[in-house]
Amino acid sequence: MRHRRLLCIRVSEEGSFTLEASLVFPLILLCTVTLLFVGMYAYQNVFVQQLARTAAERLAFTWNNSHKDLVTGNYNPSETDGLYWRLTHDSVTDLFGMLSGSGTTEVIIPSGSASGHVENKLAKSSTLLPPGVTGTAKYANYLFDHQVEVKLKKSFLMPKQLKRWLESEQTTGRAVSHVIEPVELIRLTDITRTYFKAIKGRISPQKARDALVEPIQDNLSGPSVSIQSERQAAAYLKSLVGGREVILTTISGKSRTVDALDARGIGHQAFYNMTEFQLRTEQMPKDIELLDQRTQVKGIVWHFFKKDASGKGMPSNSFRKELERKGIVVVIHN
Repeated sequence: MRHRRLLCIRVSEEGSFTLEASLVFPLILLCTVTLLFVGMYAYQNVFVQQLARTAAERLAFTWNNSHKDLVTGNYNPSETDGLYWRLTHDSVTDLFGMLSGSGTTEVIIPSGSASGHVENKLAKSSTLLPPGVTGTAKYANYLFDHQVEVKLKKSFLMPKQLKRWLESEQTTGRAVSHVIEPVELIRLTDITRTYFKAIKGRISPQKARDALVEPIQDNLSGPSVSIQSERQAAAYLKSLVGGREVILTTISGKSRTVDALDARGIGHQAFYNMTEFQLRTEQMPKDIELLDQRTQVKGIVWHFFKKDASGKGMPSNSFRKELERKGIVVVIHN
């Protein structure tokens, strides 16, 4: 009898599922959690790398003018870095630093302010970084190769065991972008080919240095024009673009008077004292129909003239963006 009981206990499989589950389930849970953390780590690593690449490319794209917007590239034509910024504000001394291995300019980002011209350009990339992301932005001038390098890092919270396995407590990203100026390259090539033979031996070093003088910005502004009414604004616009006043008919049969239609088929409209409500309800629908038609005009440009220094009557930023989405170009005249 005792032998039979021992035999039953030995061959019984009751409780085997519970025993196996207690051994296998923790392993499955551990693998699942590990895969989740590894996936989040990989995602954040790609995210930081994309931020670095975007910052480097936008810095390189706007490098020739520190007043350009990093995202859109927009800038005021009257705001420049000077005619000879490539000689005086582009880290030309980096060429000599190449001999000692220190020919670069580097700033820590995000940074509120910087001391030099190049440092200020690099510090502008701070606006592109979300909270928690830090790093450095570096610029190197190698005469024929201008490089912008951005290195970013972001801390990543994970269990200690995963930290040992991944050997890192943060995600990193690095990107290098080259500053390319095709227009400047063509201009320098043409000048070299055309004038090098003509001026060789005909100008002294002192006269050459005297020629490198920044032009006075005031001399480039041209004569001032005083606009006191919408009729004056329309007349000035005609002389500015060389256009003529025409009356067009929209698709819906409405009449639209264009202040100045230039030779390229671009319609220019002057506004001096109209409100946004009037523009939305009266002018904008007609111009949208003309743009959709694409037969009478090839484009529409709205010119806004300021009444005073306060800028009253100017379109709001939201309205300007709406006009741009509709295909209407906005120009502000001071």
